[in-house]
Amino acid sequence: MQILNLLAAAIVLAGGVRAINHMCPGTALPIRATWLLLTIGAAAVLLAGLAGGHPTWPDLALHWGIAALVCAGPRGLTFCSTGDKS
Repeated sequence: MQILNLLAAAIVLAGGVRAINHMCPGTALPIRATWLLLTIGAAAVLLAGLAGGHPTWPDLALHWGIAALVCAGPRGLTFCSTGDKS
């Protein structure tokens, strides 16, 4: 169960780093804050797991649900507004 939890956290961490790297100065604050919190949370789960913490089944389900959402997110992550509303 620990390995599955660490794998889910690694998926979320990688997706978060990718999303943050694709942001531009015009990215809306709620989007920026959400990805930053997800990335920090994934790093915390990894550190807790490496320190010997053991997840419960609800934790594991939540982490895999978040990992699935990160993987199913938009493929063309730009987070930049072009000003074109058409």
